[in-house]
Amino acid sequence: MLYIFYENTGPRIRSLLCMAVCVLSLQGMAQVRWDGEGGDGEWTTGANWVGNIVPLPSDDVLLDNSLFASGYTVALPPLTSVVTVRSIIILPAAGKLIQCTLPATNTATPALVTTGPGYGITIYNGGIFMNASGSSSSVALSISDSLRINDGGQYIHHTRSGHAAIVSVLSKRPGTEKGIFVFDVPGGGYTIASTGRTFGTLVVDGTASGGIQVYATSAASPLTINGDFIIKPGVTVNLDITAATIIKGDYLQEGGVFNLASQANNNIVYVQGNLLQHGGVITETAGGFPAIECNGSGNQGILLTGIANDVALRINNNAGVSLAADLVLPYQLSLISGTVHAQSFLITLLAGCSLSADSLYNNNFIDGALRKRGMVGVSHFLFPVGKGITKRWMEVKEATGDFTVEFFKSDPHLLAAAAGAGIHHISSIEYWSLQATSIPSAKIELSFDNVNSGGVTDMATLRIAQLASGSWADLGNTGTTGTPGSAGAVTSNSSTVFDAGNNYFALASSDAFQNPLPLQLLSFNWRVNDAAVILRWTTAASWRPAYFELQSSLDGNHFSKLNTIPFVNGQTNYQYTDWSIGEKKPYYRLLIAEQNGLRLYSKTIYAAQNAEQPVVIRLLPSVVTANAELLIESSADQKVQVKIQSSDGRLMHATKLLLLRGKNRLPLQLSGFAAGVYVISVTNSKGSTFAARFVKTE
Repeated sequence: MLYIFYENTGPRIRSLLCMAVCVLSLQGMAQVRWDGEGGDGEWTTGANWVGNIVPLPSDDVLLDNSLFASGYTVALPPLTSVVTVRSIIILPAAGKLIQCTLPATNTATPALVTTGPGYGITIYNGGIFMNASGSSSSVALSISDSLRINDGGQYIHHTRSGHAAIVSVLSKRPGTEKGIFVFDVPGGGYTIASTGRTFGTLVVDGTASGGIQVYATSAASPLTINGDFIIKPGVTVNLDITAATIIKGDYLQEGGVFNLASQANNNIVYVQGNLLQHGGVITETAGGFPAIECNGSGNQGILLTGIANDVALRINNNAGVSLAADLVLPYQLSLISGTVHAQSFLITLLAGCSLSADSLYNNNFIDGALRKRGMVGVSHFLFPVGKGITKRWMEVKEATGDFTVEFFKSDPHLLAAAAGAGIHHISSIEYWSLQATSIPSAKIELSFDNVNSGGVTDMATLRIAQLASGSWADLGNTGTTGTPGSAGAVTSNSSTVFDAGNNYFALASSDAFQNPLPLQLLSFNWRVNDAAVILRWTTAASWRPAYFELQSSLDGNHFSKLNTIPFVNGQTNYQYTDWSIGEKKPYYRLLIAEQNGLRLYSKTIYAAQNAEQPVVIRLLPSVVTANAELLIESSADQKVQVKIQSSDGRLMHATKLLLLRGKNRLPLQLSGFAAGVYVISVTNSKGSTFAARFVKTE
C-alpha cells in the first residue's frame, strides 16, 4: 500500500502530483529495503539492499529492522556523488538506532535529492539523519515536498552548508513536537534561519566546534518552536528578532548564553512549558528591554539560576507557576495573571529591579516570601503576597532598607495574645511577616477583603498592630482606602524596627464593637470520648449571628457541611456531638453567618482520637536571618524528637522535648547556620513525623 502526503503544496499542484503518482504507480514504483548483507554500511554497495541493487531514482527507500535486527549506520557516497530517490523512511524497531549519514567527504550541492510527493524524508523515533556535508555553501539536501521528524527522531545539521530550504519544508503536524532538529555546526559562528520558521524541538550544540559556538538569529516575523528549546553548554544564542519567539514546550538551558537582545530590541520570548535553567546566563547586551513570559495553560515549573541586565520575567498563566529554587531578578518582575507558588524558596528583587502587579486583581500574587533590596526613600513599593488562593498585599511607603514580606492565613494569636494600649483586639485569621535590614524605616499599608479578612466595619477605628516584645502594639492609622464591608487598605505610622520578634503585623481595632476581624467567637474547642467528638464554642453576649454551620474535613483544606446550629437569643455556650468519628474526618471549623450576610470562619481544630502527635509545626519566621522560634501545638502531653537537616540530608541539630498539650514554643539559635534551605521535623513516640521547610539567609 502506498501512502501519499501533500503538506507544502497548493490544490493545483496536489492534483497534478496525484495524476503523476497514478502514472508512476502503473510503471511499477518500488520500495527498497536495507538488509546489510554487504557488511560495510555503504549506500553504494548493492549487497546491502534487498535484491542486491542500489536504490534507483524511482525507488522509495526504507531503513528499518525487518531484515537487519540490530542498529546500524548507512553512509551516503563521498566526493561529488549525488543520490536521487523518491523518498527515505528511517523506521527503527523499539530500542534500536538507525542513522543515515551524508559524510563530510561529500561536497555536492545537492548531494541527496528526494523527488516524490509527500514526505521526502521521514524520521521515526530512534532514527537519525546526520547531514555532515563538506560543502560550506548552498544546500546539500533537496527535498521536493516535506521533511517529517516524528517524536523521538533527529535531524542533525553538522555542516556549514545551507539549511533554510530544509527548515522551510519541516512538517508541523501533530506528533512532530518532539521531533529534534539539532544545530551542531563546525567552525565559527553560524546564522539560524528564523524568520517565520517553525521547528519541533530545537537543540543548539557546540560539540562540533570544540564545545564553543555562537548562533545568531535575525527575524521580523515570529519564530515558533512547537516542542522544547535546548541550549547546550558553551553555546551562545544571539536573538535579533523584532517579533516574538514562541516556545510551546520546555525551555532548557544547560549552560552557555541566551542573549534575548543582541540588538536594541524589546522582543518577548513566550514559554508555555517549564522554564529550566541549569547553567549559563540569560541576558541582553544591546540596550533593549526584552522579556521572558510564562504563558502556559497548566502549572509551569521555574528554575532560573542566572538572569542579567535588563531582562524582565513576566507571569501570565492563570494556572500559576511553581519555583524549584530561589529566584533572583535584576530588572523587572511583572505579575499579569496567576499565582507564583514560591514553595519554601525566596524571590529576591535586586536594587534596580521593579515589580508590576495590579493590586485590584486577585489572581496575581506570590504565595511565599518576597524580598526587595536596596530601597532608599522609596515613596511606595507593593508586595503582592498571599497564601493558597488568597491575595493580601502589603505596601511599604517612604521606605529605606531591604525588606522581606510574607503573608500567613493563620491566627496571629498563636504568636501572642496580649494587646497594648490603643488596641482592643486583632485579627484572628491572618497576619504578615516583614523583616528588614540596612537601617530600615517605612510606613506599612495592609490590605483587607471584607469577608476573607474577617469583617471590617469601621475605617476610623481600624488599626495596624505590630508585634513588639510579646505584645501587639498600636502602629496607628494615618489613612485608609476602600469602604467598610468591601475591600480596601489601612496605612500605619512609620516604624524603624523590623527585626526578629518585631516583624509581624496584623489588622486590629481600637473599638470593641467595630471591626470583628472576627472578635465575637470567644472560644472553640473539643474533647474526644470513646465514641464521639464533643465540640464546644462560646460567643460574646452582645453577638447576634444568624446561625452556625459546623464543617468537617479529612485533610484540613477541603471542608463539607456537618450540621447547622441555629443561634439562640441570650445563649452564649453551644455544643455539638459528632458521632461520625469512625469516618475519620478529624478537622473541624465553624462558619458563622451574620444577620447582614457576612460570613466568618473560626480557626480550624484537629480532634482525632488518640491524637498525641503534634498537629501544628511552624517556624517563625520561615525566612530566617539569625534566630527563630519553633511553634508546636500538641493535642496531648508527649515526648518528641526535634531535628534540623540541611537540604542534602546532613543533621545540623537534634534535641528531645516534652510537649505539653496546647502551644509550645522553642527558641532556636540559627545564626551559625550557612545560607540555604533546611527541613525541621518533629517525630513522636509512634514514629509519626511532621516537617516544615525554612530558608536561612545571610
